[in-house]
Amino acid sequence: MKSKTKEQSKLVKFNMFFRRYMTVWVFAAIFFGFAFGYYTKLNLSFLVLPLVFVMIYIMIIPTRFSLFVKVFQSPKELLLGLLNILVIAPIIAFATSYLLLADHNLVAGFTLAGAVPPGGMNAAWTGLLGGNVPLAIVLQALTLILSVVQVPYTLQLLVGTYVEIPVSLLMRSLSVLVFLPLTAGFLTRQAIVKMAGERKIDEIRPLFPVLSGFAALGVVFVAASLQASRIISNPSIISSAIVVAAIYYTLLFFTGTAISRAAKLNYENSIPVIYGGATKNLSIAIALAIAAFPHSSVVLAVIACFMVQMPMASVFFRVVPKILKKRNVS
Repeated sequence: MKSKTKEQSKLVKFNMFFRRYMTVWVFAAIFFGFAFGYYTKLNLSFLVLPLVFVMIYIMIIPTRFSLFVKVFQSPKELLLGLLNILVIAPIIAFATSYLLLADHNLVAGFTLAGAVPPGGMNAAWTGLLGGNVPLAIVLQALTLILSVVQVPYTLQLLVGTYVEIPVSLLMRSLSVLVFLPLTAGFLTRQAIVKMAGERKIDEIRPLFPVLSGFAALGVVFVAASLQASRIISNPSIISSAIVVAAIYYTLLFFTGTAISRAAKLNYENSIPVIYGGATKNLSIAIALAIAAFPHSSVVLAVIACFMVQMPMASVFFRVVPKILKKRNVS
């Protein structure tokens, strides 16, 4: 029993270490991806779909589906979260990039980054900030399923006039990226519970975000390697995209906070609504950009968001609670 407790303690510590330095891992993956792509010229795009599959599959296994029943009893918070994630985030992404960038492919990339569902870090940040973690998990799962239709048609609506959007290709890609790992993850969970009980999943729960994170870093590495020559030959394109990404995420966090305050959500429920809109699953965005917009700068915008999303989430980790709690005190 003591050995199991020690093993769990090690997993928890490793989980915390991995999450604490996630920004470092992201920048390292981008740097080494650039170097690998520039010097080897190897095309690793075939790895993207398997890596995203693994990332989502691993996230599904520890999900307790009983959470859905509990969260659906609070429809106001759920609907506001869906509104912020599915509607407001992509509109802000489109408006910010359209006003500040001349390259319509970059605009499409930012809109794609804003349209995809939130990643596992939404639940992580929500937990660290003392928010409603079940709400964060349900928002992630629901928007993941809805994204099969929502993402292609959001892109078509917002940027279809400027960039050709392959709606059917996006829907097919999302169907593979969403339903296969969802099904596999659910079946794996059922098998583990049947053979070893829920306790076994709880014992290794800290390991799941780490494994999913490694898969996400693999996607970042591949995306950076594919764009290495373009970025190194024209560094201004990524630098301007990073500036726009910083503005975009600042607007996202303040808008999400304003919505939560206007709707009079309590502190716990505000956090997953805010972070759900601002911490998107950019690995899915990269996979879609590579599949649907090859040889374009669409993926560069997503890489810029990858470079900015985690640092901005860390900054607003301190800012958002002060704004929300100030409201509660007053």
